[in-house]
Amino acid sequence: MSSDWWSQGSLTILTVLALALSTLLVARMVFPSKNHFPVEGLTAIVTGGSQGLGLAIAQELSARGANVAIVAQDIPKLETAVKTLQSRAKNAQSQRFLPLSFDLRAPESAPRILEEVKTWNDGEAPDLIFCCAGHCYPSFFADAPVEKLKDQMDTVYWSSAWMAHAAINMWKTPSSKAASNGNKSVSRPRPTRHLVFTCSTLAFFPVAGYSPYSPCKAAMRALADTLNQEVEVYNGSRQNPSLGPVPDADMKVHILFPMGIVSPGLENENKIKPSLTLQLEKDDKPQQPEEIAKIMLRRLGAGDFMISTMFLGHLMRGCGMSGSVRTNVMDVFWNWLGSIVIIFVAPDFVSKCKTWGKQKGMNATTNVS
Repeated sequence: MSSDWWSQGSLTILTVLALALSTLLVARMVFPSKNHFPVEGLTAIVTGGSQGLGLAIAQELSARGANVAIVAQDIPKLETAVKTLQSRAKNAQSQRFLPLSFDLRAPESAPRILEEVKTWNDGEAPDLIFCCAGHCYPSFFADAPVEKLKDQMDTVYWSSAWMAHAAINMWKTPSSKAASNGNKSVSRPRPTRHLVFTCSTLAFFPVAGYSPYSPCKAAMRALADTLNQEVEVYNGSRQNPSLGPVPDADMKVHILFPMGIVSPGLENENKIKPSLTLQLEKDDKPQQPEEIAKIMLRRLGAGDFMISTMFLGHLMRGCGMSGSVRTNVMDVFWNWLGSIVIIFVAPDFVSKCKTWGKQKGMNATTNVS
């Protein structure tokens, strides 16, 4: 009897959850919420904006009416990318585009980039910053040269961290005009300023062969989680300007978690990726960068903090959310479902790794295809 009762109770709970979720989705379609991420007329910086996902995001911003500064090292690629952005512009006569060549691994690059963009933007700080620079070096940890391990942290984590550090310091400093008015300008609403990190689902779920790369993304995820709290101090100060200088606008932090992205970078990765890694990630179907860019901007418009872009990515995000803020019921749903799925998937991956070593030997840690 108790077994029947448990089965009937579980079915009832699942039915209620399904109905609640369906009702919510229908309500969202019929009664769309306000856009939390306006773009038209604002100024954006996209690092890594000359190719791949960075360029796809810059194109979407251009098509929606933003002024865009793109940052990369390769000058010919930057010039070609700017022509692409100009061809996609919503308001070709008024929108502007700026190519900037910098090495983002250098800490001094980020403040210089922001100052150049501020000057180009008529003395106004940029409104939107997308950190998309970086590349992946797949390898077993013990096989990777030490200089590659350091380069991964510099290219993936520090290039974004330096930009975030410089951006928040610029944004929390009142403009000279606001300061001269005793911050009275805060009564005139300014668009919220947004900082968007580009991470990876590997920050949630480890896969053998990505150990030089995934810790850098995990560090980025931890930084975004922490900044999501810290910027609220600055936002809160704007509610009481009598205590002293306050920022000109509110700030928000977001982080994107794509899986595989179709790009020349992915092709290069697959040439050196350990064969075991290719086997473990066989269910990952890479997405086009343009598709990811559209999904990201749609979810930013809905006000999401953490954004994944496909079913498997939602599950990976759900199983690894830990102390991250849940901003909507879908976050709670994926957290619940992912927490169940991971019970079976995590030991399965460990077992596959052990079986690989048993069948192929200790040295089968490179691409042997």
